[in-house]
Amino acid sequence: MKHLWSRDGELALSSLAGSNALFAFDFDGTLAPIVLQPDRARVATGVFSRLAKLARLAPVAVISGRSLSDLRSRIPDDVRLSVGNHGSERIETDSDLKPMRETCRQWLEQLRPRVDAFDDEGIFVEDKGITLSVHFRMARDRERAERAIADWILDLVPIPRVIGGKLVFNLLPAQARTKFEAVTDLAADESAEAVLFVGDDLTDETVFEQAPSHWITVRVERDRNSRARFFIGDQSDVSNLLDRLIAMRTGDPAELRGRRAHRGATRS
Repeated sequence: MKHLWSRDGELALSSLAGSNALFAFDFDGTLAPIVLQPDRARVATGVFSRLAKLARLAPVAVISGRSLSDLRSRIPDDVRLSVGNHGSERIETDSDLKPMRETCRQWLEQLRPRVDAFDDEGIFVEDKGITLSVHFRMARDRERAERAIADWILDLVPIPRVIGGKLVFNLLPAQARTKFEAVTDLAADESAEAVLFVGDDLTDETVFEQAPSHWITVRVERDRNSRARFFIGDQSDVSNLLDRLIAMRTGDPAELRGRRAHRGATRS
């Protein structure tokens, strides 16, 4: 995995300049910092305005584990492409999602007594309609909480697909789609010749692992086990990336030179 501001990364980004590209982003940990309570997550003003500007210049998508209604309330209206629930929810009223909602209802009934009886109030279940997330970020003893949740999940009926995350277990019904499938569909819908996808977590690895060789995949924060092609240092670097993409779409050479200089200073 190479830094996105490396020579190979710069060449990869430059290849997007003259193509019909789709720019896709995860939300939590990528566009917005991860916070203790998911409902308090916000995109910083600078990132918000940059994302909106890029969306007016090119197809931009945000693909999140959040429910679609929650996600839409947190991103600019200019971003017309959005997918919730890890890739499954593009239309909130989709009748095909009914079996998934029923599965999540059953899991909630099975989990609530165990969560309520557990002597650590730092565990809570986030109901996203067609998936569930069991968080333990606020647990007093995170290791103990993690072990308990893992045991509870083994007893769930029907058996869930489990995707790990940063102090969270994501529970998906068998019919759930992945972020890779969502990005693939969006790229086809937009007739995109190239794709840039930026994410930060295990839920994004389905894209990193399966992306065609011409896609540019970027992980926020380096992880030697990740299958992403490139990485950026941390979530604050997303602003610099958005600036670069905007400059490429507007053809502003002065801004491009300024961004390159800034990145050179960052690397030194």
